[in-house]
Amino acid sequence: MTFAAPAITRGKQFWTPLRTLLASEDTGRAPGRLPGGHVMDLSDMRKAILLCPACIRKFPRKRAEYVFKKNLPVVRGKCDGCRAYSMQGRLMVHYTMANITT
Repeated sequence: MTFAAPAITRGKQFWTPLRTLLASEDTGRAPGRLPGGHVMDLSDMRKAILLCPACIRKFPRKRAEYVFKKNLPVVRGKCDGCRAYSMQGRLMVHYTMANITT
């Protein structure tokens, strides 16, 4: 016998703009999870990936069909692979998103 979890419905008052933003925020990789699995999950969802110089060499860029964002040569932020703050990070996007300008 299987039991299904009850469906939880939320009213319109619950979904404030702040809660909507927090719900869409990526929490990063879970503790104890291998870094490569998290980065490959991001690439499967075609999300932008920020990698430090050490992690760039480990990421299979051609197989995942990712390219460097040319108008952003250097990006500062937390590496999606090792979680270290990088001053020389590179932003990579899926090739279908590379030519989109906003």
